[in-house]
Amino acid sequence: MTPNSPAPPAPGLRERRRRELIRTIAVAAVDLFERNGFAATTIDDIAAAAGISRTTFFRHCATKEAAVLVDDAGLEPELLAVAARVSSRHALRDLERAWEEMTLVFDADPEGHDRFLRVRRLMLDNPPLLAAGLERDARLTGRLATALAGEAGLGALDARAVAESFALGMRLAFDEWVRRIDAGDGAALRAAPPLGGIYREVRAALSRAGRDSATGAAAGSVAP
Repeated sequence: MTPNSPAPPAPGLRERRRRELIRTIAVAAVDLFERNGFAATTIDDIAAAAGISRTTFFRHCATKEAAVLVDDAGLEPELLAVAARVSSRHALRDLERAWEEMTLVFDADPEGHDRFLRVRRLMLDNPPLLAAGLERDARLTGRLATALAGEAGLGALDARAVAESFALGMRLAFDEWVRRIDAGDGAALRAAPPLGGIYREVRAALSRAGRDSATGAAAGSVAP
């Protein structure tokens, strides 16, 4: 997913079935949270709606919050693999380019668009679900930093700075994508703006903010 790395192999049958199952669980959980309320919905309710046992549920999801915070496209392992082999001189650039390619998977999944929006709206009304989402994002950022500091060879602080900067861009892109959908009419989701295009806009905005910060710092360091 970077200029000097091969594309990841297509998932095998077992992995495809795993992804299909966690998507089924996620769809069932979102439906139940919306219909019955987050607090009133139990893990047993979700398992029954998904047509699986409680044991199978826990094999894939540790909590009911995790049931809707799933990576059924398999993008996180790909992202971590990229982080492990980025150029130490251009780590953030390599991550950004890889993620821009991965947004094509999101853009090609209308069902995923719908579920993503529904989960985001559920988060606004349910603090435990919002907290779980933030914790999940922080955990991914930490794993990226570990990969960057390990196989990629960055220093610990540099690895953390790259991971946090990258995570900020990702989060802003998703936030802006949702904002534009919610600002539209009933047909907005069917004509959802490409996430990749929004991500490029976000990167440009962050670059401008960085230049402004650097200019201000330089001006402040000039002796009167």
